[in-house]
Amino acid sequence: MVLSPACRPEQGTPYRCSCTFVTDFDDDSRLDVEVCAPSDARAEGVGRGCAQTHAPGPVSGCTCGGAPDRGPCELGACRVTPAAP
Repeated sequence: MVLSPACRPEQGTPYRCSCTFVTDFDDDSRLDVEVCAPSDARAEGVGRGCAQTHAPGPVSGCTCGGAPDRGPCELGACRVTPAAP
């Protein structure tokens, strides 16, 4: 069976993002996520959207960097990761 390119999920690059948000008690907190974005320029926005789905308060910003130890990924992938030390 041969799959056409139209059936394959669109591929991107994995990024690790550290996002900040304010808790219900007005405390600053951080959430680390790994996302799949189409480019460096889009990684922060994708990371922010991913973090917002998991954060209990508004996400105020994200800093993202490539995940060189990971291969291509499916665009739109989003997962919470353990906080870096």
